[in-house]
Amino acid sequence: MILEPPRPKKRAVGRLLWPAALTAAAVVAVVVSGAGADTRSELEYLDAMHETVSDLSLGGDTLRVVISRLARIERTELVTATDGIRESLEAGLELVEAGPPSNTLIAANAVYRQALEAWTVGVSGFTSGVLAAADDPTSTVVVDNIANALAELRAGDRLYTDLVRELGMEDVPDPVAPMPEVVMLPAEGELLTLSLAYVEAARSPNSGIALRPGLAVMSITSSPLWNVNPSDQAVVPATEAVSFSVVVSNIGNVASEPEPLTLTVAGASEPVVVTENVPVLEAGEQTALSFPDIPVVQGGVYEVAAILSELTNDVNLDDNAVSVMFEVNED
Repeated sequence: MILEPPRPKKRAVGRLLWPAALTAAAVVAVVVSGAGADTRSELEYLDAMHETVSDLSLGGDTLRVVISRLARIERTELVTATDGIRESLEAGLELVEAGPPSNTLIAANAVYRQALEAWTVGVSGFTSGVLAAADDPTSTVVVDNIANALAELRAGDRLYTDLVRELGMEDVPDPVAPMPEVVMLPAEGELLTLSLAYVEAARSPNSGIALRPGLAVMSITSSPLWNVNPSDQAVVPATEAVSFSVVVSNIGNVASEPEPLTLTVAGASEPVVVTENVPVLEAGEQTALSFPDIPVVQGGVYEVAAILSELTNDVNLDDNAVSVMFEVNED
């Protein structure tokens, strides 16, 4: 519940969005061209402010959607969303750094600056806190860090409300278009509770946020090649030795370390245990390890198991083993 957006937005969607934007731009051009020099500069400033605020409003919407799916998104989705907000914040800060065109807008400029600065600290702290929580599952300080970042986002939201109120003063020129609602806080609720929920979501086994390798045993094949009989039993042609090939993939988002893979063949004869090292694999890369000439007896039933048993820093520890029951035919 706490990961839900704080309140809905009322926005034009689909094909209605562009005509509305074009209409607003046309109105701005007409009003500005017809105003006096002083008023014209004020309206141009307010129009520039409206543009940056509109981008931030969309950024806040995007952030809430992303955070609501924090337990199952990829790292790039979070980083892309927050990088977009940072760009909009930088554009807003450039505007307030240039200063207002008249004394009438000094207060609005100052309040907008404070909101932008609070949002900047909040977005940066929230992003780094969530990434740190995912990358280091043992860290406890991230809870406080994220809670502090949420406090900055909430402060920015409240300052923006003050800005809208300031723009409604009688001595301030009316903006051509009303300022949109901006909410950067991802959800309503007690900040520490929200922070704990985000840490838990970032560390979810289904989340792709953490910078972790993800070695997975994908398959085992035999030589001679086994076939499956009508009883779903793997059957190897008559032989006195079987070679195995084990495919291992890195489905994580960073390179893996060299890791031992153990192949065990047990059943009708003495168990055979062989270990080979999985080399360094880049994210998305795979390799095949060979285990030649494992002795077997004809007519025997065996189980072959390939296990990555020493992994600790891994995206998913449930895909580190594959086993197959097979029978060796007789002549």
